[in-house]
Amino acid sequence: MLTKVSGVTFSNEDGTSRRSIIASMSESDKIELERDPYNPYDRNAVKVNVIKNGKSLQIGFLEKELAAMVSPQMRRGTTFNAVCTGCGIWKDRPFCEIDILGL
Repeated sequence: MLTKVSGVTFSNEDGTSRRSIIASMSESDKIELERDPYNPYDRNAVKVNVIKNGKSLQIGFLEKELAAMVSPQMRRGTTFNAVCTGCGIWKDRPFCEIDILGL
């Protein structure tokens, strides 16, 4: 399932810029999905992270409706593989599109 990553214009809790992380990404970078059950805005929140130099860096979240489908499955032990299908800066805004395989 192809989807846009949401929240790409915000900074992470540690102050890192998601925009900068996305600007340094390529489509070959590994993507991981991580439940965020303590998110104050959405108990089904799912973080989208990229693995760079062995570190997991957050680039945003799954959209709320999709997270509501994926998060309960992840809670039950299902793992999802995702790949980056496009990323970068367009019209001075970061973007990232991923494909969640098998969904």
